Amino acid sequence: MKTLIISFLGVVLGILFIIFLIYLWFRMMLNKYGFKNKNLRQIYEEAKRQEKLNNKKPKQVSGMTPILKPKILEDFKDFQEEEFYNQTERCIRTVLKCIEEKESSYLDSDEYILIRDKIFFQIENLKDAHISKHYGDINFHKHGIKSYENKNGIIKLVVSSSLEYYYEESKDFKKIISTEDKKQTRYFTTFVYIYDVKKAGFDMRVLGLTCPSCGGPIESLEKKSCPYCKSGIYFQIASLVKCFKIIDVKED
Repeated sequence: MKTLIISFLGVVLGILFIIFLIYLWFRMMLNKYGFKNKNLRQIYEEAKRQEKLNNKKPKQVSGMTPILKPKILEDFKDFQEEEFYNQTERCIRTVLKCIEEKESSYLDSDEYILIRDKIFFQIENLKDAHISKHYGDINFHKHGIKSYENKNGIIKLVVSSSLEYYYEESKDFKKIISTEDKKQTRYFTTFVYIYDVKKAGFDMRVLGLTCPSCGGPIESLEKKSCPYCKSGIYFQIASLVKCFKIIDVKED
């Protein structure tokens, strides 16, 4: 019996010792990060203030531009970086307007022909879920080239953009999200240019193009109609040849 009691007391003392060590570690961390003589409530409020300050900071864009630009200039001696950034801003603003107004017709121009169907399906999903979104006072901070790839007759260039806006989201006319401060976010815009159809081969799945009629994937350069619904799709592929086109816009 004595042995059992001694063992029990040993376990209790061991647990108390561990708790004491944890307490000492916790106090050491508080002192290290300047929280001495602050209670937990003050620590929590300070952490929340810091989080709010961080949320006001613009997102960082890709830092690859200085490295990738010389490579791009080797392929395109008349490459105009600012023109890509202007096109990117215009595209993101147009996409957000489409989503806000649930109207994809703003993307009917040839400039957006390859992303129109993706945005259309996104809008339809919002309608089905009775969700509305609002983007107020959109302001762009910075752009940068995130990646550049020249492979098998296809060039893919991705622009990273940091921006901010007031954001609201409603479901069934009831507001479920509303930002007091501007939301700091980042978008990636993907441009594609096919300069050699023969080198590009017949596998187009890497571009993620879809049929405007049924949404089926476009897999080949040689097919002029959709293998699923038989509608004509060749105009989408043809618009990529010897011309930069946007094929994707997404929030990071």
